[in-house]
Amino acid sequence: MPPEGGDAAGLPRFEACWLAEAVRLRELRDGSLEDRAAVAEARAAGGTPEARVMRRAALLGAREGLADALRAWKPRARLVLVILALVALATGFGSALAVLGEGGRPVNVVWALGGLLGVHTVALLLWLASLAAGRGEGGGALGRAWLWLSARLAGASAARDLTAALGAITARTGLARWWLGAVTHGLWLAAMAGALVGLVATLAARRYGFVWETTILPADTFVGFVAAAGWLPAQLGFTVPDEALVRASGVAALSDEAARIAWSSWLAGCVTAYGLVPRLLLWAGCLLLWRVGRARVRLDLAAPGFAPLIPRLCPESERLGVVDAAPAHLHRARVARHGVADASARVVVGLELDPGAAWPPALPPGTRDAGVVDTREERRRVLAQLAAAPPGRLLVACDARRSPDRGSLGMIAELAAHAGECRVWLVHADAPAAGERLAHWYEGLAAVGIAPQQVSESEAAALRWLGAAPDGTAAGGRRP
Repeated sequence: MPPEGGDAAGLPRFEACWLAEAVRLRELRDGSLEDRAAVAEARAAGGTPEARVMRRAALLGAREGLADALRAWKPRARLVLVILALVALATGFGSALAVLGEGGRPVNVVWALGGLLGVHTVALLLWLASLAAGRGEGGGALGRAWLWLSARLAGASAARDLTAALGAITARTGLARWWLGAVTHGLWLAAMAGALVGLVATLAARRYGFVWETTILPADTFVGFVAAAGWLPAQLGFTVPDEALVRASGVAALSDEAARIAWSSWLAGCVTAYGLVPRLLLWAGCLLLWRVGRARVRLDLAAPGFAPLIPRLCPESERLGVVDAAPAHLHRARVARHGVADASARVVVGLELDPGAAWPPALPPGTRDAGVVDTREERRRVLAQLAAAPPGRLLVACDARRSPDRGSLGMIAELAAHAGECRVWLVHADAPAAGERLAHWYEGLAAVGIAPQQVSESEAAALRWLGAAPDGTAAGGRRP
């Protein structure tokens, strides 16, 4: 399955969806995986909710062996498909030898045609009928047999999870009929190619006479049948026996070369026109629809297993901060009156930090940890606590690797309004991912009234400002 556009996790899009579905099914069966680090990395990478889900799944899949199993599943499935195609090719070749025989007796052209195309025609009509009735999700018996055999040979539970996930995601999107249909028609195409090769090879190596036989049907029936069946092959350049030759073949096998060539061409033309060409067109059509459809596959984020992840991967404050129009001016921080704030009180709060972050840090004695604020309810809780007992000093820790949005900046301004003094600590300011985001943080904080000298980029400077001096490092990381 060649890639068709990447995603945030670095995988081709369809494979990323496939891996995410496999992780979802495993967690539904065995329980949630430990994913604090994966969630933290997915949130830091950013992107749409779907991209974050796929990023988390890629990290967990690599850890749990699902990614390696996916890489091994595809060549194994291709090998099974090649073996089945060779079996189909040999079966078609053998069917041609069986219907023609060894040349010791004349060939009944009606039985020969039925032996070459009978099972194929019935299977094709059943597939078309199921597709027309809206029951073509299975994609055909041969396609399902290939999938079953691939799953059985895979052995490991990870490979079976991937097989189940592939079946689930293609069934949900309606792609199973085209994906497994391409396999079914491809195998029938191999069988028809084998039958045509066997037919031509046998006719070229042996001399056959051709007859038709009946007890109750008139000759006109066979004349009409041969002409009708031969119309399409004739359009492809094959020879069709004329009426006189058909009538004569009903009496005895004709020995002249022209008759043998005409009947041989008619048989080969019917196998080509009614066996090989329809399967070739259906195989190409199913393959095209599969390739187009898989490029449009999207995860069902409302499905069990995915829905609970969205609040963790995309906190409400982060989602709200980027969808509304920019206001004329942002709320500016104001310092609480000294008579209101308790000058001895110290509070530290984390704002939208990664779930995997070590919190709280080693706080100075007497400092109260207000926790990490992510959701709307947690915001209301912390603001209510600060309003009831405004501290003299408030330290707000933010992740410098994230771009500041209006929601986070507004929250900082609200928090600062309930403290005598407020300082912002930019956690991970020295990380490469922070990069240009630091300048954005300083600009955004200045817009809400937090001056550069009120910003620290190091833990030591931030904690020293709170009242503890664990070492003699200089105070806080003001950025020029």
